[in-house]
Amino acid sequence: MNFVAREFTSAAEMRAHAAAVHARCFNPPVRLIPKLEPIVVEPEIPVLARQLPTWEAIATSFDAHVVEWRNRMANPPKAYLKDRCRELGIPYAVMIGKDRRRKVSDHRQILIWEIHNKFGMSFPALGRLFGGRDHTTALYSVRKVEAMRGAA
Repeated sequence: MNFVAREFTSAAEMRAHAAAVHARCFNPPVRLIPKLEPIVVEPEIPVLARQLPTWEAIATSFDAHVVEWRNRMANPPKAYLKDRCRELGIPYAVMIGKDRRRKVSDHRQILIWEIHNKFGMSFPALGRLFGGRDHTTALYSVRKVEAMRGAA
């Protein structure tokens, strides 16, 4: 594409041309918004759906054994951990918490080893189960308990 340089006969013509280009680029023409027609709302047609069971339709309080069964089916390693915490007399919240006292940390390491062997969980999953710990913490715990078992 060949462009030819424009030649102006006077400075006034050059200023007028520059003003016209500026107006064309920076002052776009005003566009009128068309008048919209009013929106007509159609009446809703009822949809006949199957009736939900009562326990889904309204809040229902299940027996404790049903809730416990659901929790165990959802996450068996977590249910095992809670049972073992109850047996050891250490609250679950303390076991997965940031407590670093020897009494808690030794039991935590043994539980990590137990769950790793019983359920075959990966080290990152073990770390998440025990309060969002790093996978290397779980790896260290398993190796430490294995070493203790070998020494005894």
